[in-house]
Amino acid sequence: MDGQSCNGLRIMWYINGADGDVPWQRERRVPPSLSHLRTLAAALDQLGYFGALSTARETIALVGDTERLRFMIPEYPGVKPPALLAEEAQVFDHYSGGRLIYNQVNGADPVLARYGRFESKAQRYAVSEEYWPLVRQLYLDDTSAVDGEYFQLGPRYKPAIAGPRQRGGVPVWGTGASPEGIAHAAEVLDVYLSFLAEPALLAGTFGAMRTAAAAKGRSIPAGVLASVIVRDTDDAAWSHFEWQLSHTDPAEMARLADRNLRSFGFGPLSEMTSADPQVQDRIDALRAGRIPSREALEFAPGLAAGLTTWTSGEPPFDIAGKGSGNYLVGSPETVAKQITELSAELDIDTWILSGWPLAAEAERFAQQVMPLLDIRPYEPPQLVSASTG
Repeated sequence: MDGQSCNGLRIMWYINGADGDVPWQRERRVPPSLSHLRTLAAALDQLGYFGALSTARETIALVGDTERLRFMIPEYPGVKPPALLAEEAQVFDHYSGGRLIYNQVNGADPVLARYGRFESKAQRYAVSEEYWPLVRQLYLDDTSAVDGEYFQLGPRYKPAIAGPRQRGGVPVWGTGASPEGIAHAAEVLDVYLSFLAEPALLAGTFGAMRTAAAAKGRSIPAGVLASVIVRDTDDAAWSHFEWQLSHTDPAEMARLADRNLRSFGFGPLSEMTSADPQVQDRIDALRAGRIPSREALEFAPGLAAGLTTWTSGEPPFDIAGKGSGNYLVGSPETVAKQITELSAELDIDTWILSGWPLAAEAERFAQQVMPLLDIRPYEPPQLVSASTG
């Protein structure tokens, strides 16, 4: 199955309609269009990326512009009926040749409420543990009746959606660092993901996940999400990092920080504190109407808390310990060294990267950094024919 580990790294990129040189500032975004997304997907395919995390709702329209690129699509378990999601997966894999991956997202209360889901965080993980195995069964044409705790289905006719099917079902990748999230990962996930937090924190999270997986008789590869700025020299890369900061509106970042902290249950920005002096400097800067300095953001050589658009919430600087905006910054040699050393230290299997503008930074990374890395050879999807019995 696609989640099984082997030698070499899988390098993935990000596809999002919010693109530009400073995309967290709306006035600096490129106009969203399908043609822009198609051009980006085609470029990633030609540049040799394993796949892309795509938050664009039009992702299936990008399949025809690619030949090998895998597409990882976020889904909240339970928002779509399991039979509907399984049928969508069958359609996607019919047209893509089996290149779909699902990104399981547990979500935050305000996000799920707009879809009519009001379970607690722990309840959502429980739903997910029933949901994804059921989606997998349905995708593989199981027509048995289902009488579960959260989902009940009557017997079904064989679907008329043509194959192929991925052997074992569509891979499900995801995250979750709470005790419930770790237990869920051990049950459900094929690859465990985390944002690029400080290495000591990542080691603890990955260790807990691996212990839980081993108790289930499983071994789950680990992947990291990060942003990247690569330039010919370290100084040039940091200059670009600071240039992006200089074009960022501090009042808007403070507003977003307050909104996102409340969404994830951390409380308002006005009450936020951190035992980490560097993180506290970021909080104090935003409260004072300033963008944090490089000194407040660089937490290790070549690693910094920055800004990105991984989610619709457009989270600002990491002031809650999630690592969502952390960057690798430096020359090709510096960035490749960081990736190589962190991969060895933390047994990282996959890197999912972003950089702005997306196509330009993806090309720079592919041409200058990927030749310095141990990249896994291309792996065609393992496919079986659709069941017709």
